[in-house]
Amino acid sequence: MAKQDKGIFCKMCGRRVGEGKAHYVVRIQVFAADDPPEKKVFLSEGADFKEEVAKLLEEIANTDPEELEEGVYKFFKFDLCRPCQRQYIKNPFGQR
Repeated sequence: MAKQDKGIFCKMCGRRVGEGKAHYVVRIQVFAADDPPEKKVFLSEGADFKEEVAKLLEEIANTDPEELEEGVYKFFKFDLCRPCQRQYIKNPFGQR
């Protein structure tokens, strides 16, 4: 990495944030809500519990690990310069 590449860069505009100058950190956590599910799943009288669990485990095994993880929790951290921080605060989702 070249010496000029070191430092903190604004994620929105790409400008380097100078040493000693204010910069801001945006942290975003996206996670599954812990609300109780609307539907409760009950096994029918004749259902085989071990078979149902085996099916579920097979489904999980055949799913991409990143997809599974992102379905539960994702964390982002961004550095912003002062002008971009002001812009971000006004419109965090970039809506028009």
